[in-house]
Amino acid sequence: MKIQLLEAEHILVINQEVCAREKQTSHCRNRHALESAIGAAFYPGVYPFQYGGLASVAGALCYFLAKAHPFIDGNKRTAGIASAIFLDINGYELRYAINIQKGSNAWAEIIDQAAQSAISKETLMKWYETHMTKKK
Repeated sequence: MKIQLLEAEHILVINQEVCAREKQTSHCRNRHALESAIGAAFYPGVYPFQYGGLASVAGALCYFLAKAHPFIDGNKRTAGIASAIFLDINGYELRYAINIQKGSNAWAEIIDQAAQSAISKETLMKWYETHMTKKK
């Protein structure tokens, strides 16, 4: 199976949708940062990419997008959704705990930690590895 990739145009649309839901303005303030984040995650190397399996690549994509902060609003949400869509179009999904009392979930929390440099890229990639499952 050929691995399907996301391009900058796809991620721009994701940010537009994310911002529209919150009635925020979608604007890419740094296209180079966006493209660099995508390029870093999808950089060729060990199959399928430098970072190894699909889960690691999705984690790297999320990390690099969140850290690059290419948009005015919705950077972490865009990073998370882009990584989930990358997994989805390649036949996988994430499974994680939701804390109803706290109004949060493990996925949002770890993305927030990555964006704040509280965890490393490797920690986020490992989280994706342990929470990815084949779609049914």
